[in-house]
Amino acid sequence: MKSINWKKTLPVLALLAVIILGAIFIPEMIKKNQKEVNINTVSTLHKIIDVNELSTSECVYNGVVKVTDENNPEKIDYYISYEAKVKAGIDIDKVDITMDSENKVITITLPEIKINDIIVDETTFDYIFNNNRKDELGQTAVSLKLCKEDVVNEIENIDVVYELARQNAVNIVKGLVSPFVESLRGYSLQIK
Repeated sequence: MKSINWKKTLPVLALLAVIILGAIFIPEMIKKNQKEVNINTVSTLHKIIDVNELSTSECVYNGVVKVTDENNPEKIDYYISYEAKVKAGIDIDKVDITMDSENKVITITLPEIKINDIIVDETTFDYIFNNNRKDELGQTAVSLKLCKEDVVNEIENIDVVYELARQNAVNIVKGLVSPFVESLRGYSLQIK
């Protein structure tokens, strides 16, 4: 029986152990590192678009409200014509960002468009009274409330406001994050 030469065998065993440990731990370290890169990238993209509400469309709405008699809803006391500004956009906190490292795709999913603000311009009020007992000065507070309700009811049915706001949201978010995504070699951007 031959005796083992430990001086020659020990370095070979040590090298073999390093190779085995490397084969076990290096893929895990790469996966962990990739997850950290994904988390950092998604976090950075959220910081780039960090605002609460992003108004992406503003339109002027002209409307007319009929104000009926409180005691007799069939009878119209007066009409109010008015102008309002309507701002539509998205809630940035509800934007979903995912990163697919395998396919090198960053996907940003935008939330539903909503009306962010309605500003009724009381300086544009024009009244037509059927009931002369109602006067213009005493109706301003009521008129503001009625006009705002009218805008809310009417604007929900105007698809072009939502479509324009959606397209602008896509363009704005794309403009904000594209330079960062382009710095990630080989990645593409999808906005839904």
